[in-house]
Order: sequence, then structure tokens, then C-alpha cells
Amino acid sequence: MIIESIKFQGHRCFKEGWSGFDDIKPVNVIIGRNNTGKSHLLDLVSTLCKGDLKKSGWEFLCSGKLDEESLKTQFRPGTIGGMLGGDFWGSHGQFFKGKNISWILDKTGNIPIESIRFESGFEPSISLPAYHAATITEARISGIRDVLLKTAKPILSGCNFKHLAAERDIVSAGANSEMRLESNGQGATNIIRRFLNSSSSAISRDLIQRNLLKALNEIFGNDGKFTEIQVKEHDDQQESGAQHGQWEVFLGQEKKGLVPLSRSGSGLKTIILVLLLLLVIPSIEKKEKKDYVFCFEELENNLHPSLLRRLFEFINKYCITEGAKVFLTTHASTALDFFGFSKDAQIIHVTHNTDSALATTVSAHFDKIRVVSELGAKPSDLLQANGIIWVEGPSDCIYINRWISLYSNGQIVEGRDYQCAFYGGALLSRTQFTSPEEAENDLVNLFRINPNIVVICDGDRAAKKARVKDRVRRIRGEVCKIPGAHIWVTRAREIENYIPGNLIAKAIGISSVPDPDRYEQFFPRKVTPNNSYVERRMKRKSIDKMELATLCAPNMELPMMSARFDLDDQMKQIIERINSWKK
Repeated sequence: MIIESIKFQGHRCFKEGWSGFDDIKPVNVIIGRNNTGKSHLLDLVSTLCKGDLKKSGWEFLCSGKLDEESLKTQFRPGTIGGMLGGDFWGSHGQFFKGKNISWILDKTGNIPIESIRFESGFEPSISLPAYHAATITEARISGIRDVLLKTAKPILSGCNFKHLAAERDIVSAGANSEMRLESNGQGATNIIRRFLNSSSSAISRDLIQRNLLKALNEIFGNDGKFTEIQVKEHDDQQESGAQHGQWEVFLGQEKKGLVPLSRSGSGLKTIILVLLLLLVIPSIEKKEKKDYVFCFEELENNLHPSLLRRLFEFINKYCITEGAKVFLTTHASTALDFFGFSKDAQIIHVTHNTDSALATTVSAHFDKIRVVSELGAKPSDLLQANGIIWVEGPSDCIYINRWISLYSNGQIVEGRDYQCAFYGGALLSRTQFTSPEEAENDLVNLFRINPNIVVICDGDRAAKKARVKDRVRRIRGEVCKIPGAHIWVTRAREIENYIPGNLIAKAIGISSVPDPDRYEQFFPRKVTPNNSYVERRMKRKSIDKMELATLCAPNMELPMMSARFDLDDQMKQIIERINSWKK
């Protein structure tokens, strides 16, 4: 059976209290201040990959789900007798199938009977006659303990553990046939040399010159364009500073030619080492990428936050695509910013109270704020996303979020890449988007909250030649002056006019209803009774905006939405703006 949750104590600074992992995600971010014990938590990851917990000398708190195959190793079908009596499987073992269980594995590799706990509501004495239930229950639990001792393996058991330490470098090196990458970066130069220069048909030059180079350029984006990777042997010690016969990695850049890594920053070397581990090592070892666990320590060292975010994005995509697992130790708030809202990642917070370290999973919003403060950042620096999309109200937010998800193929997420905020319709007249020196004192300046903005306003026009409201015209003028900002004044009358009729019909449970016209009044108004789409088309007196949005948005798909007025053009521009905020 698989141990799905595992915690430990008794190792280095983790002296008291259970620390570890409630779950293992594709990306696991271990965050905390310096010297709290983040690196020692990686020792647990290494032990989980080895699989044999009994040799560690630590105590473990484990939990998982009992499966039929494991249970039958002890409760064999057709076997009877002993203290259990009856058929071992039919009368006993089958009742434990699929049940959640937790237990302690002590320092000696034993499981104390009293530490075994079953899921709430389940009794190990089920289907037993009262007169000897205690005896048989004890025999059952003893059998379960034997099942756990013989079959329970950590979720990472058998995975290949690879580690990149915080202290790392890529240096010149002599030639040899070994292709091994140490946690400090030693061996990187020789691996690249072998892949580029070896005549062996088993070694592909393209893995470095094409795959790794492509990934390097993807991560660097506009911060650098690399054209080639080479290795050269140093002949002149005085000129190079390297010993004769030493090989060094060179990177080609436009207008710069070949530049030796010794003249490059450590951030570039870090990214190359990460890519060697992710892309090249599995090829050398001839193993599947999904069978690897990569541990990276403090990748933020000497990396600009925008470059670090793109590196995180590459790692995140790699884990999802390839099925590998990654553990990151960091004290950078950027990691919490990037991974804090991802369903494929979790945050593990390591603290130290001077006596013992403790690792806990961060889940609640206010827990994240506490972590941010501890790392020395203001909550507003992090928990507010890269930019703000200002919309009239919460129903508009539902539509916008769905459209952004469709047009970005799910890659852009509210809370991480942007945040919706409400300006409240008519309250727009009391707001402004302008530089502080040009701001009017009697208006609220929303630009000061975050300069990365998209503003979305209903056109509210009843006809093609109708004039947009003065407040919208003023805001449009202000936003157009802000570099990189965008405003969408809808060509249709309201956001709801973009909803196809078939989605509306499905939402309210009728057979059919026509698409809303571009300038058609959607919701009922007292001043114009029986003149709205809701009344005339839907045959209803009213409908709740939020109810309509929550029913329609999940069923929206690209083909049906892209044909609705100016939606396609506007959403592409909004996606472009959001992506620019990441850089």
C-alpha cells in the first residue's frame, strides 16, 4: 500500500512535533527564513525516494488507504484457523479494504499497536460476535500491523532523487568519460562537452544545442537571446586564467559572440544546471522523467524576480507535462506569489522556535499573509497579483475570468496573474486613473493601487450612434495615457449581451431563446417596462445577475464566444496585457 501522508521527527533540528507532508504535489515549495531547517526537510524527501524508512533511525507518522492486494498478503482467502477463526479474507480482511489508516513507525522500525488509528466511524470489531470480539479484534489489528510493516511504501518510493544545492557553480574542468552531475554543479562542463563533441551515436548533440538552448531562451525571454552553446579547451593559461587542458562552456549571444561562463553571472549558471537536471540527466540515465524527484535549493540567488518567475513557470509546466515531482526550498516571497494559488503546488512553511523546527502546510489566506510578513515583504507586494482588472461588479468578474481562462487555455489564473476588482458602476464618476501629480483631490485615484490595469466598462448605448456616458469617456481618456494599460468599452450594450441565446436557454431551463441583440436592453427597468431581453425573450419579470453568470459561464466555449461582437479582439488584447505584467 502507498503511504500518502508522512511526517517525521528526531532528525537534526526537527526534534519535537511532527513535520513533513500531508500530501505530495507536482511542485512542493518549502519556504521559510534562513537557518530554519528547510534543507534538512529535503533529507526526508531523499529517504522517501529510497523507500526503506526503517533504516533512518527517525520516527514517522504515516497515513494511507488499505488496499485489497496488501491486505491479502496477511488475510489470505481460503485460510482459516488461529485466533482469527473463519476465512481470513471473507470473515476479516475484506472489512478493512479502502479504509483510511494512520500509524507511527518508531525508531526501531516497529509499529506500536496503540498507535494504529482507523478513519472516523470505522470500528475494527465490525461483524464480530460480542462474546469474543475483543480477542479477535486484537488479532485483526495485529494482522493489520503486519500488513503495514510488509507492504507500506512512501508515495515517492523508487523515484530517482536529484539535488541542486544552494552553493553551486559551473567551472572549467578536465575531460573524462564520466557523465555525472553533483549537487554543487560539478560535472556540468564535462556533460555538455561530451554531448557536443562525442562521436558516440548514443549521445545526441541536439539535446544540448537545440532542446536545452530553446528552454534557456524561453526562460530568459527578453532578458537575453542565446544563439549557441559551445565548449572550448583552454590553451593559454595567462589569457584565460584556467589551467591548460581545462574545458569551459561558452554561450553565443547576438552582437556579443561567444562569451565564457566564467564571465557570466551565477544566475545564468543556475538556470543551466536546472535544465541539465530536467532535460539531460534522464537521457543519460535512460530513465523516464516521471520517475524523478528534483530538489532545488534557493533558485532565487542572483536571479531577477521576473527571471525567477519565468524559471518557476518552466518548472511548473515540466512537472505537469512530464509527471515529475519538484521540491523547492526558498526564502523568496516570489515563490509564494507564483505557486500560492496553483492547484498543482503546495506551500510548506518551516519555522524554528529556537528549540525545534516545525514544518506545516500553508493553506488559508491569512496563513499566507503571515508567511509573507515573516519573509520581510508587505502583504500588498505579494498577495495582490501582478495587475488589476477593474470591472463593474461581481457578475462581470465571473464572465471575465471564464473568458480569460478560455483565451489563455487555462494558463492565466486570477489571484496569481491578475486580480479582479469592482468599481461599482455609477461610482465610476467618483474615481480616476491618472498619475498622482495630475490627480484631482476630490476623486479616488485607482491608479495608485496598481499601475498595471485593464478597465472594462459597459457601453450602455441603445443605438450605434449613441454617445457613451461622460464618465466613461473621461476614464477612457485617462487610461489611454497610461503606458501598457487597456480599456474596453463594450460595443454591445452590456456584458450580458455577449451571452449566446442557447446558453441562456440552458441556464433557465427552456427550449430556445434568440441571441441578445447588440444594443438590446438586457435587464428590466421601471422606466421602460416590458422592453428588456429578460421580459420579452426569456418571458420572466426579472433574473438575478449572479445566478445567470454562475449558470452560463461554465458552459461557455471559444467557438461560440469568439463570434460575439468585439469579444475576440478585446480578449486577445487583455491576454497580451496580462502576459506583459509577468515580465
